[in-house]
Amino acid sequence: MPDRFFYQPFRLGRQGGVAVTDDAEQHLRDKVLAVLFTSPGERVNNPDFGVGLSRTLFEGMDALLLGALRFRIIQGLRRDLGDEIEIEDLDIEAGPAPHGELYLFLSYRRRTERVARNLEIRL
Repeated sequence: MPDRFFYQPFRLGRQGGVAVTDDAEQHLRDKVLAVLFTSPGERVNNPDFGVGLSRTLFEGMDALLLGALRFRIIQGLRRDLGDEIEIEDLDIEAGPAPHGELYLFLSYRRRTERVARNLEIRL
């Protein structure tokens, strides 16, 4: 029987039980997204969890902010998922000034399989 994982974010299934998945790739991706978009202090019993990526949308995008954001993301992922993933590379690019878009390119590996994975986020 394959491993089963809780959906991230947690939700109920069709029959009223807890929703689970057999897809380990999707589960790991969901966990990475949870770390990226959860703000520190949002989880009561784990106030250090998360990076708070969505709060950067309203900050001015300059080289200093992008460097600090890169550091915050890498540290947050290592702290919260360090036993599961190894971060290979993280590139952050700011879009054109009037739009204030942010592009995130994350390359990581699952520690047990060592298969390279990529995640692209556009905010």
